[in-house]
Amino acid sequence: MTGRSGAPGGLGTLGVPGGPSAPAAAPGRDAPGGPPAGGGAAPLAHTPLGTLRGLDAGGVLAFRGVRYAAPARRFAAPVPARPWRGVADALTPGPPAPQRPGRMAWVPGLEIDPSTGREDCLYLNVWTSSCAGRRPVLVLLHGGAFVFGSGAQRMYDGAALARDHGLVVVTVNYRLGYAGFRYDDAVPANLALRDQIAALEWVRGNISAFGGDPDRVTLAGHSAGGTSVLALMTCAPGLFTRAVAMSPVPYGFATPAEAAAWTSAAGRALGADPVGAAVDDLLAAEGAAVRAVPPVGGLLPVAPVVDGDLLAVHPMEAIRSGAAAPVPLLVTSTTEEMRLFAAIGGDDPENQEIFQRPAEELVRAHRGPARLLVCAHRSPMSHGGVALGACHLVDVPLYLGNHGTPLTGEGPGVEELADSMTKEFARFCRGEEETE
Repeated sequence: MTGRSGAPGGLGTLGVPGGPSAPAAAPGRDAPGGPPAGGGAAPLAHTPLGTLRGLDAGGVLAFRGVRYAAPARRFAAPVPARPWRGVADALTPGPPAPQRPGRMAWVPGLEIDPSTGREDCLYLNVWTSSCAGRRPVLVLLHGGAFVFGSGAQRMYDGAALARDHGLVVVTVNYRLGYAGFRYDDAVPANLALRDQIAALEWVRGNISAFGGDPDRVTLAGHSAGGTSVLALMTCAPGLFTRAVAMSPVPYGFATPAEAAAWTSAAGRALGADPVGAAVDDLLAAEGAAVRAVPPVGGLLPVAPVVDGDLLAVHPMEAIRSGAAAPVPLLVTSTTEEMRLFAAIGGDDPENQEIFQRPAEELVRAHRGPARLLVCAHRSPMSHGGVALGACHLVDVPLYLGNHGTPLTGEGPGVEELADSMTKEFARFCRGEEETE
């Protein structure tokens, strides 16, 4: 591993040679009773809103399906979750946002059942080694091109980082597609970003109950989640102290004209009032708009809009001018990002204009400490006749400690690389100096 400079512009390459009584809906998901996974007493987290019961999985405590906001109202800004009485179960993940079948659901770790999607989707999951103490926090935003995914996908599991690396890990669901990015005068813009801000506000107010330090929060995200990190660096000051943008699309932000065109295309396909339409009809209209309107930033079917309000200016412009939060920034990429998209009939696998070059520009433009880590590890998988190689996503399980899947491959070389990458990622999240 090279180039671990803390100064702006540092570069590196990684690779392998060769039901309680409550005044509001309970924050956890109902689940059958029974002993916790670890066999001991079920862990309890006493938050300012109420008490949560989680699972002891042996060395790590998991609290899944925790409400961070009240049940989402269609096309309305999120509002804080309300307190409850008694003990609420947080044993199973909350439902994902409504979504169409993902074109990448075949990727190991990204499996998801779209039929489980619900508009009441504003849930998060927490992993911690203990509810005592004050450990650094990692808030992780899932990818999926803003139309697919959830914080409960196995790719983003936080158990290893919590158990072995001293972090409290939080993964987040947020609204997707038409529900998260409709843009017209009738609704607030960028509802998905507003959901993410609401999750960060929940973390600030509640994470100490899980052994987390609200003053040491790293915000990370992959792909669409990494793009969200860049946006939140401009509009969520004070809610995080470090940032990780994993394979972001730095130019994946819509102009008002682009966002309006996409919304209009969806509205024409729907042919009805979107407020009262069936969820399946909204998803079908979203699909029609995706087919009718060119992608934002060359890749994203829908994207946050520079609306002059929540996003006052394009995040890359804010980063260049110093208007974005100057928090320490880690950017990650792979050497063959586009091979994943080529495997599903998308862009040229040699295209460097969407990820790699903008990532280098991002690191050089940031006014705070910044560095870029590039993963060269090649997946042994193929799909659609295309060898995935060092593709988009292959680095995520290596950084998060969730390797050993067909995507990453197995063996001593993979284990050694994953150990190095996970330690490097965790060191950054803990705010420790890099060491050779």
